[in-house]
Amino acid sequence: MGSVGGEDPADPGPADVWPAILWIAVGIYAFAAAPEAFAWWKGAAYFLIGAPLMLLVTGTATARLRRAVVEMVSEVFPQRDRLTDAVLLMLRGLLAAIEVMLVLFAASGTMQLLG
Repeated sequence: MGSVGGEDPADPGPADVWPAILWIAVGIYAFAAAPEAFAWWKGAAYFLIGAPLMLLVTGTATARLRRAVVEMVSEVFPQRDRLTDAVLLMLRGLLAAIEVMLVLFAASGTMQLLG
């Protein structure tokens, strides 16, 4: 079956970068709010270990999940039309909101663990 949006579902593509960027943005915000909370080892652990881990795990998972959604929608709606585009747009928005919440919860939990 052809895929919606011209994407090849067999090719997982590169990892999404935005989870790592969001992770870094949350860390910068937390550092600006309380610089004493980021001792040298805490900052190194958060930024040098957490950001690549977010890129590797969450970025790869979100890219694959988006491809799977496109593939599922193309199976349910074999012909592309306005309804297909609307369903795909709503699912992508829902997935983006869930992904953002997961990254924010992970960042918050990590900051609490680092104390």
